[in-house]
Amino acid sequence: MRAVGMVAIFVAAILFGAAGAAAKVLFVGNLSPLDLTAIRSFVACAVLGAIMALVPGRSFHIPPPARPMAVVAGIVFVVVNATFYLAIDMMNVAAAITLEYTSPFFVLVLGALFGSRRIGGRDCGIVALSLVGCFLLTGGGGEWVRLSAGLAVGLACGLAFAIFNIIGNACKARGIGATALTFWNFAISSVVWAAALPFLGLHRLEPTAEMIAYIGFIAVVATILPYWLLLFGLRHVDALPATVVGLLDPLAAGLMAYFLLGETLTPANMAGIALVSLSVILVTLSERQKSSAPAEPPRSPAEGAPLLEANNG
Repeated sequence: MRAVGMVAIFVAAILFGAAGAAAKVLFVGNLSPLDLTAIRSFVACAVLGAIMALVPGRSFHIPPPARPMAVVAGIVFVVVNATFYLAIDMMNVAAAITLEYTSPFFVLVLGALFGSRRIGGRDCGIVALSLVGCFLLTGGGGEWVRLSAGLAVGLACGLAFAIFNIIGNACKARGIGATALTFWNFAISSVVWAAALPFLGLHRLEPTAEMIAYIGFIAVVATILPYWLLLFGLRHVDALPATVVGLLDPLAAGLMAYFLLGETLTPANMAGIALVSLSVILVTLSERQKSSAPAEPPRSPAEGAPLLEANNG
């Protein structure tokens, strides 16, 4: 089953990357990143809800004590998706998607801030390596200011995704199933975007068959299906190989963006993606080694706090 799990994660990464490129196609047209985020939430919530309604059992159930945490997860989910699509609109698709993978570094930093882990020299080296990679992602020339703004938004996405992963782990500990949490993330996101409709441009859209096809692909084929594949794969594959395979996501996005838009990466961009990807692998390997090491008795309440881990997916 490990091989099947690896294939599932591989296909999920390809679909996630293709979704990023498809989103950029829509942005080149007349659809804004926030409009797409709202539409994606509405469609994914409706389709996933209909599928879950056909499944016997209490698919939608969330234990009452865990409901406030689920609401917080849904709100953070809004921020993750909004910053993700804004970053794609502002810079190369592959570079923007790579920045989402910086979430493990923010988990590391948050863990240090809250006293659940110590940052050693190796951790500092990994962070420095990732910072160099992020700098290279901005490239150079006249587009530097715009790309730097895209870098800031992309890193904000990485931070939001790290917080979302931490909250997701807390939700899991409180008995919330992955499928139920995914649905309620989209449901809460839909409520937020419904309230924001007067400030969006959806009422001015003139949908075409091509736009509808891309939105359908992004919201269903490249959202619900890869989420399910990823959750399935993570049941059979450890975090480190899952992270490595998941890094095919920016590669797939870059190839799709090249074929659909003619978007290219400079040598500096490619070096930046490589460094950030290497940093993600190193920090994931470091976390794996720490989690497998024998536990030491805590010397203070802070040192005894549980380790914050990123939920790869």
